[in-house]
Amino acid sequence: MSVAIPLGSADLDQAILDRILGAPMPGGKRLLGVEYERLVLHRVDRSSAPVEFVQSVFRGLLGALGGTPMEEPHPDTGEPVLKGVATDRFEFTSEPGGQLEVAVPPFADLEGVDGAIRAAIAALEEQLAGSDYQLVGLGHAPVTPVDEIGLLPRARYRIMDREMPARGPLTRNMMRATAGFQITYDVADADDAAGKLALLYRLSPLLMATCANSRMVAGVDSGYASYRHHVWLETDSDRSGVPIGCLDRETAVPAYVDYAKAASVLFVDRGGVVQRAPSEGSLVELVARGELHAADLDLHLSGLFPFVRLRNYIELRCLDSVEWAHARSVMALVSGLVYCTHAFAAAYEESEPFALRDAEQLRLLHESAARLGLDATAPDGRGFREIALRLLDIAGATLGGENCDWARPEDLLRIREVVSG
Repeated sequence: MSVAIPLGSADLDQAILDRILGAPMPGGKRLLGVEYERLVLHRVDRSSAPVEFVQSVFRGLLGALGGTPMEEPHPDTGEPVLKGVATDRFEFTSEPGGQLEVAVPPFADLEGVDGAIRAAIAALEEQLAGSDYQLVGLGHAPVTPVDEIGLLPRARYRIMDREMPARGPLTRNMMRATAGFQITYDVADADDAAGKLALLYRLSPLLMATCANSRMVAGVDSGYASYRHHVWLETDSDRSGVPIGCLDRETAVPAYVDYAKAASVLFVDRGGVVQRAPSEGSLVELVARGELHAADLDLHLSGLFPFVRLRNYIELRCLDSVEWAHARSVMALVSGLVYCTHAFAAAYEESEPFALRDAEQLRLLHESAARLGLDATAPDGRGFREIALRLLDIAGATLGGENCDWARPEDLLRIREVVSG
């Protein structure tokens, strides 16, 4: 039996750093990764599929592709709950409300990611053929009210569903009704991570706007280009949004550590079983009371949902689900900005107006971006479209060149069309 190692206050900062920066990509490799979600909606009335239907899709994938079922015990009965399927090429998993997610291994270029995602989507569409449901790239369920969408029976989800709404009124929308895609980029060391973290936090409202795709909610116009982004702004304030010190590379990493320490602890791992935290309070408070083990820190960090997350790599998390050709083009843009040295420097300078130091002003900027999308205005008075076109020019000038071959300039055409209107 493994021995639970207590988590102490004296080494808490270092313990967090070890987990978010302790194993960056060795040898200077810089790969591209993506987790791509889609809603499963009725072909006629666009209502959301039951969670049980999505589990039946997983059973079909196991029969068609083989692979390994991803299961955990039901919190009530102990019976196995099928939460996904792992194959040698990709993983299929269910989000809390039955949204489908595809994750592929990181690749050296966009072409590799593209081939894997297209193969995964084809496998899913084959399972859905002849059914009442289809995959749809949208950021929020357009018809079914959130209280009519089921919840996958996992202990972690039940705790989140019970505890988080007190700190964010739209938490259940986030869990049950939203879909997005997350792009991951490698970091070489703490300095590299700090620069990428600051740049992507600065640009997060603009990049979100390029994918704003969730206007309809419960059958009516929500008034938001991205209701999903609005939802995240109204989700558990302890663990979502933008940590204010993360918009400058000089303070980004220590600010992220402080953010992790200040967030409330939702759950703990006891013998491999996820349970509710033994008491209420922040990470710092529960550690001071001697209530946490070292393994609980990993669980805590995985339960933070900022727009950009640090986990030995950078994860951009603020993008609505869109059709794959659109998502692929956004990946090309961001790849050029974060991985190409000259493009990064130019983009960082271009992003300076977004580096707001006042939390309320920053929130208002994100709320405006959620409502207006690419028609929003930056703090310096320029329109989002103007800045986005400038960033496309910056990325396009370097992509495909020496030491910047993750994508090609032509991969930017789709997102340029979106931005140009």
